[in-house]
Amino acid sequence: MGDPHRPYKETGGIPPGCVERRGRRLAVGAVVVRQAGPALGFSGDSIFTGRLENIPLPKSQRSVDRWLNIDAGFNRNSNEQLGLGSQIRYSPLRYSGIRGDGQASWDFSILKNFPIREKIVFQFRAEVYNAWNHANLASPVTSPTATTFGRITSTTGTRVTGSSPAK
Repeated sequence: MGDPHRPYKETGGIPPGCVERRGRRLAVGAVVVRQAGPALGFSGDSIFTGRLENIPLPKSQRSVDRWLNIDAGFNRNSNEQLGLGSQIRYSPLRYSGIRGDGQASWDFSILKNFPIREKIVFQFRAEVYNAWNHANLASPVTSPTATTFGRITSTTGTRVTGSSPAK
């Protein structure tokens, strides 16, 4: 039988993911989430006469004020749009090649166990969510008749939050 106080002999008695400094053990964790942006679609009553490959802008030209090429062939005049009586859709709901901004989140945690008695352990945790306070952009407005068409007008996600529970 091995020593119950140091069960991780292959790593020098330190559990994987832990840092030992002057005999103190800290468990350090990190989670990084990266997601591609959502596929975008356009309202069913819009008229598009251009080429689909002209809609997405190159990364170097994208900004929150101009995420899409709004001059790619969209009819932006609301008086010339299809009415509610002619809701025939010839295009897909979403286009995989036309995407919003990707999402990113970095979460970190540190925990420390303090033995009180043989079977009693006090555990302290410090957790931080969205550690870099990175704003994730929402999808751009995709209604060609809107004055904000092609612009990103909001963000998604949360600000930096944290917790320090103990058990």
